[in-house]
Amino acid sequence: MTSVFIVYLDKELQAKLRFIPDLRDNFLLPHYICPMQKPSNPKGTRDFGPAELRKRNHILNTIRSVFENFGFQPIETPAFENLSTLTGKYGEEGDKLLFRILNSGELVKSVKTEHIEKEDNIAFIQSISKKGLRYDLTVPFARYVVQHSNEVVFPFRRYQIQQVWRADRPGKGRFQEFTQCDADIIGSKSMVNEADLVLIYEAVFKKLGLSNAILKINHRKFLEALVQELNLNFEVTQFTSTLDKLDKIGEAALKEEFLKLGVTEHAIDQLFTIITEEKISLQFLDKVEQAFNHNPLAVQACTELREVVQFAQLENLDLDVRLDLSLARGLDYYTGCIFESVVPDSGIGSISGGGRYDDLTGVFGLKDVSGVGISFGIDRIYEVMANLNLFDDHAPSDTILLCHFDEESRNYQYGIAKTLRSKGMAAFIFPDTKKIAKQLDYANKRNVRFVLIAGGSEIESESVTVKDMISGSNTEVKIGNLSSYLIDQGAKVN
Repeated sequence: MTSVFIVYLDKELQAKLRFIPDLRDNFLLPHYICPMQKPSNPKGTRDFGPAELRKRNHILNTIRSVFENFGFQPIETPAFENLSTLTGKYGEEGDKLLFRILNSGELVKSVKTEHIEKEDNIAFIQSISKKGLRYDLTVPFARYVVQHSNEVVFPFRRYQIQQVWRADRPGKGRFQEFTQCDADIIGSKSMVNEADLVLIYEAVFKKLGLSNAILKINHRKFLEALVQELNLNFEVTQFTSTLDKLDKIGEAALKEEFLKLGVTEHAIDQLFTIITEEKISLQFLDKVEQAFNHNPLAVQACTELREVVQFAQLENLDLDVRLDLSLARGLDYYTGCIFESVVPDSGIGSISGGGRYDDLTGVFGLKDVSGVGISFGIDRIYEVMANLNLFDDHAPSDTILLCHFDEESRNYQYGIAKTLRSKGMAAFIFPDTKKIAKQLDYANKRNVRFVLIAGGSEIESESVTVKDMISGSNTEVKIGNLSSYLIDQGAKVN
């Protein structure tokens, strides 16, 4: 099993680990002092400067506002969970991508080192690692619901915006640390919930300007029906995890994968005949039901999807919603409707996904509590919007800068900055007594629109000169009228 570990071991274990090559490379071991190297980020992570964060916050605030408009409430959970909470919930491939945290302190002393001597790597790993960074927000949410079941009011509509970590191979649109925005409804089996999630997709994409986004929907019962109709002699989870590779490896390579699993060429041809993609409608669902020979599982899926179509009035939406029978979503806990959204020709994979999970809380002791949810990947949405030039890179900052000529005018401006902030406007004073040209150059680099300038004459007349850096205009304004003037000109009030 490939695993990634963080935190150092004690010296005794370090010494022993150095003699086990296949373990040694998976641990962070101290090195001898070496010449200073140029600092860099760990692979799969990034820094965000003010310009990037302004754009990311635009995405986050947009999604948050839509979630709250649909009655969702926020929660947060810890960055790391007990490994027993995380393992076994994402399938074999998902478990391999968990970041495990090495024990430290007193826990290290209890490690049974005979596992090292016997080269029992799995047992050794389990003995030194009890926690892991969260892989997603859904499993921690299920744990939260069970742990706080006496406080939660069902059906519980929660949203959560936090970072997650996966030891995946970094690539375009794929990171080891990234931010997810989740919305889930738990404690209700009604298809009204799925319809609400479709409408959330429409609202978010419309507000972000992603007019060509596509929402793909499928149902796990269709996938179970395929296993029955094609007489496949292996588990549904094996089928879905294999089918989920279609977008990554293509149709030819996927056929090879199925052949290795013992699927006949005839069954594979049947599969690719059935897994079509078309705009979802009541008429298309009728055709799908016939294509599955009215298999009971497929009939159930069609019945539920018809409710979603009718509740959300899909034929009237601006959003392109399609039934994609090849959509698998590899996570093991999905049981009903599943979702995935993409932006065609963006060069990025899915930007959101989710689905129905009927008994995820059951693994934590709370049975028969069905839930459904979706998750937006902020980092991928950012990449797509940047590629499509949907950000206004020249949008001025909402912050007001106050400039001055000397210590006296700086002290005068300092009081004005405090007054503006008390009225809800972002404002700060240039701290040093530099030439006005230098201060205005700073304002340009900060992309500040409104600069307030004061010298001896402004102090005497109890005013400031408001310089609009976009139009270049200069207007002298009395202090008593300043806040209302700035608001009239477009200054933002928080």
